[in-house]
Amino acid sequence: MKNLVHVNSLDSLKQAVGGNQHYWLFKHSSTCPVSAEAWNEFNEYCSLHPNQTFLYLIVQEDREFSQAIEEITGIKHESPQLFHFTSQKVDWHASHNNIKRESMQEFIA
Repeated sequence: MKNLVHVNSLDSLKQAVGGNQHYWLFKHSSTCPVSAEAWNEFNEYCSLHPNQTFLYLIVQEDREFSQAIEEITGIKHESPQLFHFTSQKVDWHASHNNIKRESMQEFIA
């Protein structure tokens, strides 16, 4: 999926975001069944919105970056966890079973 990009550092985040003012960032656990379900919801939404920017990190592989996101946002780390950023600030987030395609759509609508 062209609009879904793996990021693993602040530099890769900045490069992936480019000039986009709006983007999604998903923190995925590769070992958690709840995260697998949330990942599927996230991917469904991604496929329906090819003009939006979607980023993800895998907490087991990108632990330092995952912790940096907590420091930057001030939002306690959870996984799975999904953020929507506008102008570099979180304006929506959800975790665990609250990550649903419908809730993402409602936020954007």
